[in-house]
Amino acid sequence: MNVLELDLAGSFHQSKPARRVGLACAPCRKKHLRCDARTPVCARCIADNKQCVYEKSRRGGRRRKPSESASGLGSGGNSTASSALLTPGLPADQLWVPSSSPESVMVPAVQAQARSTTSGSMTHPALSATAENDALRTDRLYNLYYTFFHPAHPCVLPWRFLSQRLETERETIQPLLYVMQYIGAHYADDVDASPLATISESRLAPIRSKQAAATGFDVQAMILYSIAVYWCDEIDRGVNLLKEAIQMALNIQMNKKDYATHFGQNDPMLEESWRRTWWLVYITDAHVAGSTHVYPFRTSNIDMSVDLPCEEEDYEAGVICPPTTLEVYDIREFLPEADRPSFSSYAELIGLTRSIDKALASDWSKNAALVHTICENADISVAAWHSLLPPCKRDPLRSDGTVDEIMFKSKFILHAYAIEIHRPLSTLAYSSVESTCKCAPPVPAEDAPGSDTTQIQLHTLKCLHAIEQLGRLMILPANIHAHTPFIICMIANATIAHLAACRYVFAGPDLQLGRERIRLSMGTLKRLSEHWGQGKRIYREMGIVAREILSLADREKGSHDRVGFSTKGTLSGMPNTPAALEFSSFDMHNMNVAEFDFCGYFDGAIGEVVEPASLLVV
Repeated sequence: MNVLELDLAGSFHQSKPARRVGLACAPCRKKHLRCDARTPVCARCIADNKQCVYEKSRRGGRRRKPSESASGLGSGGNSTASSALLTPGLPADQLWVPSSSPESVMVPAVQAQARSTTSGSMTHPALSATAENDALRTDRLYNLYYTFFHPAHPCVLPWRFLSQRLETERETIQPLLYVMQYIGAHYADDVDASPLATISESRLAPIRSKQAAATGFDVQAMILYSIAVYWCDEIDRGVNLLKEAIQMALNIQMNKKDYATHFGQNDPMLEESWRRTWWLVYITDAHVAGSTHVYPFRTSNIDMSVDLPCEEEDYEAGVICPPTTLEVYDIREFLPEADRPSFSSYAELIGLTRSIDKALASDWSKNAALVHTICENADISVAAWHSLLPPCKRDPLRSDGTVDEIMFKSKFILHAYAIEIHRPLSTLAYSSVESTCKCAPPVPAEDAPGSDTTQIQLHTLKCLHAIEQLGRLMILPANIHAHTPFIICMIANATIAHLAACRYVFAGPDLQLGRERIRLSMGTLKRLSEHWGQGKRIYREMGIVAREILSLADREKGSHDRVGFSTKGTLSGMPNTPAALEFSSFDMHNMNVAEFDFCGYFDGAIGEVVEPASLLVV
């Protein structure tokens, strides 16, 4: 039986105290290991993938009917197998641990096997072992989702609260469960995500075709699925799914304050989940707009009155206080210190996104006359946001040494946008080769109004400061795989600007340090690209961009000529290379990202092996 054929909604039971057993299977007995005597397969044999055989006892005595607990298919028999199979290959300190013990999870397929066993109709050992293995693998995918994806996109109910709803709302939640598994599969090297994508599509089809009424769980499934599809390098399809998710949320009026209370079933946790879902839709729209450089956001002019989310720790613990309103947040600078509420990290991320949204309300990249005005407005908005942050939110690194993932994302967005809006007015010149990287911003309009030397230098310094701050964020002691994949584009764009600085601005020690920071950025991209197809492509494209901007090919031939600046932000001496570059020795599309040595290309010494991720803290 395949894991994809299982009903994914598990049920939880209270674990019973362990008991001593006199029976042991042949493999455990041979190795003198303790056996839990579960039938038809003990937990240790499941974990070791061994054939479990119970030899007939040679002792006399009257046979006793096996009890339900002895069968091992009740509440207490899964511990060893689950702990062994939950997330193999992951360090224990990187695992998300569900609040309601995952070792007691049994999906209905395993429960059905348990019922058939205890009723006297024994299932074939191979089939029962496969069913239980599949159940444990399914739980592993949930674990991977909550460990690596949930922290940066926290809208789904924490598992112990979501699981409580499975008995009464199983069919409603099913599409979301499949999407969660699909996303989790991207973090498992031994799981093919394609079948899960197919099942997710089929489960979402009735909702998308409006054959069934949409719920908040469906919006969650759609927005999360759109993110995954987008980062699987199906950009157009991901954007279309995002549009559908936005429209679905608007159709059920999720952007209104009353939605959470009206459909929250008097459950503060569910109400909080609905609020978080709308704001994830809005923030994801902003992420996609930033990655594709298409402004304004699709949700920019939509009326939204949803209250602000609580802190992540409170959400995970199920401690939900009355929410803070947008109106209060928007006048926070006028409130007395004693009356000012504490805003969560999620609320601050929303505040930053709204500030950027207002500043970039027009398509400034295509309106040269507005570039200076938009840049100044954006500076004011983000500076105001940052100045009002409480001391505990100014640094994503908490006092206990952990990283606040939401504030990490906020700071990354702040500096990434600073680079995008200041670079067109700086001396960090553009090259046509940058279009090789699909997420790179477009070259500024030729008719952009000029600036005096002082202003140009100021914009350059702001750009370089933002690049430096992003580098500091990348060396925080965080689990790099738990960051949102949207920072891939942010890192790529910052790296392109940094390459221009290394080629045309830095010299001496500054140049050497700049190159080390670029190695850090490329190492981070390489690590992030392990899970997402678009990340792999961007990493390959960045190798080409770096080689061309730094003119490594020319340098290897002994050419050290510097290229002059044009007055419009493009390189006057740079070759007019088309987007589809013709490098006979560099096949980008067929290159294995794991074998690509960026540092070799960067230094012009392909034979020298350098590990780009050596500076990363993981």
